[in-house]
Amino acid sequence: MFSEELLQRLSNPPRKSVNLVVKVDPKKLNFISMVIDGHGRIALPRTRNGKQGILDLLTSPDCVEDLYLILENLKKDYDSTLEIVEELGDDWLQAVI
Repeated sequence: MFSEELLQRLSNPPRKSVNLVVKVDPKKLNFISMVIDGHGRIALPRTRNGKQGILDLLTSPDCVEDLYLILENLKKDYDSTLEIVEELGDDWLQAVI
């Protein structure tokens, strides 16, 4: 489903935070954001570009596996176009640009 390189990087995150850029169907962006936010604050979703369906997900390394399971389930059951576009590491300045 997701690239092996990305899975490898997510499986060993020696950093303070993990910042993912996710692309979804723009019509489903709000729902996906609420689902992620509603899972006990697993990640902090932030809309980067609503018209293009770009969403930033900020999470701690301890929550990466749970976030990945949520994204996998959303892709399978709700939005098959969902994809992780980029992983920004712990550079929070890059994440807010």
